[in-house]
Amino acid sequence: MKKIWIMCGFITVLLIQNSTVKSSEYLSYQSFYFVNSGHQLISQFSEYQYNQYYTRVNQKRFWGWHTYTVTKSQPVRFVKETLLMIENQGNTSIDQTYYFKTTQQLKQQISASGNINIGAEGSVYEFDLGLKKALDFSAKFDLSSTIEEHNEIRIKVDPMTRLIVKVYGEGNITNGVGKHYRFFIENRRGGWEIFTLTTEYYSIVKERLDGYES
Repeated sequence: MKKIWIMCGFITVLLIQNSTVKSSEYLSYQSFYFVNSGHQLISQFSEYQYNQYYTRVNQKRFWGWHTYTVTKSQPVRFVKETLLMIENQGNTSIDQTYYFKTTQQLKQQISASGNINIGAEGSVYEFDLGLKKALDFSAKFDLSSTIEEHNEIRIKVDPMTRLIVKVYGEGNITNGVGKHYRFFIENRRGGWEIFTLTTEYYSIVKERLDGYES
């Protein structure tokens, strides 16, 4: 008797993070990592690291932000979600067609920690108190054009194999810390982070149920 296990939909694994971080969607992707070692997200900064980075913000201002960039435009890769997983434990092949509809809107996402807050201006999320204007790089904090894709995937799952469809992607991270001053008196401090999406794509993997690729 043919036994088929099918699991489809969206599977999201929440990452454990510092409770002080006001986060965006990218922190809840199934996996998210830097291409080059030695870099961290602000949710991974220790209290000691924060204090060390704050010492780099050593110039007071009459009014406004003074910032220090820890990580600048470092490439990252991620697994966003699992769309479909089929296990064929029977003796005959499975031939099916699946349709996926995906909508991509946010090209850039932001996170913050400490006393730095995130607010919405219409459909756009911004750091408060004009922090984005103080950051010395060319990122734009706007929504990209909405792109809706309809995808048809025809698949064949051989006996004793598993087929998995996932959404992978790439982007870059820029982050750091900042202090806000009023009349030369510090009144805000915290971490800031910007994730810029560069590409997303599907990956279809077929593997044997005993762990060896078919």
